[in-house]
Amino acid sequence: MKTITLILVCFVLLESPVHSCNSCGGGTGDLAVLSLDGLALFNIGFSRDQFNGVWDKNGNWLSNNYSQSQFKIAMNSAYRLNRHIQFAISLPFIFNNSNIPGLKQNGSGIGDLVIGGRYELFHEFQPVKEGKKLKLDKTLPYLAITFGLNLPTGKSEENAENDVDITGKGFYSTTLGVSVTKTIVRSKLQILGDFSWQHSFEKKYSSYFGEPITYDYRKQAGEKFNYSLTANYIINSFHSVSLTASGFFQNNYRLNDAEIDNSNERSSALVLAYTYYPWVPFRITTSVKTGLPGDDMGMNAPGSTTFNINFTYYI
Repeated sequence: MKTITLILVCFVLLESPVHSCNSCGGGTGDLAVLSLDGLALFNIGFSRDQFNGVWDKNGNWLSNNYSQSQFKIAMNSAYRLNRHIQFAISLPFIFNNSNIPGLKQNGSGIGDLVIGGRYELFHEFQPVKEGKKLKLDKTLPYLAITFGLNLPTGKSEENAENDVDITGKGFYSTTLGVSVTKTIVRSKLQILGDFSWQHSFEKKYSSYFGEPITYDYRKQAGEKFNYSLTANYIINSFHSVSLTASGFFQNNYRLNDAEIDNSNERSSALVLAYTYYPWVPFRITTSVKTGLPGDDMGMNAPGSTTFNINFTYYI
């Protein structure tokens, strides 16, 4: 359970600009994204992760013999500062469950606080001056530089008493990436891509699961690359569907400045989402995210199936 809960899964937000207040862009590592005419949004999301197994260091898939799951309630908010800059913040509350005999079965607590933002270089379908006339540009994609900071506000293996009590990573990390959206058929089909690099800072432990550590014990996660590719199909003004392929690669961990052999991680997943727009400022998104169980589809990482429902209100 420790390995599973330490690697918190980021939910992939699937956006589609049908209405004026809807988001464009978005993906792995992003919290919430506003369109150019959007001022702010508020979002609450509910998700349940059912862990199915793990990939070992050789990439072999090992199914779980016991039931392990995580339920998460996440509060997200975003605010647009100007034409190019917007910020977002997210704070989850996490409930862990495990039926492994002899171990504590339930634990809960606040997760890690994430602050993110983006600097938007281009927006799609913006008017440009051509001579003395304004013309709608149809060539430039939506393009943004994304950035984020993870604050270890959740419980980690340092201060948790049991595996199910772990709700956070326990260390600071930063992300830097790029987000691009290109409309293939206007008001019908979009392709979205999000790519980011994540750097984690070294963590010095003073205790481990409540037991004091009297010797030097420092650990650091390896450099991590996240990716997400999405095809978004807009059915009409009320409905849209999305299919996303996402994953990550992470280098070896370091312990007291020495690299730990065979500790690198990778994983991949597919996300199918449906979005319903009851009215312009409100959106409901449901999704199913599943890892790809099978040999060579991951390494040193858990695989799970996640069910999500998100409610978003735009201002």
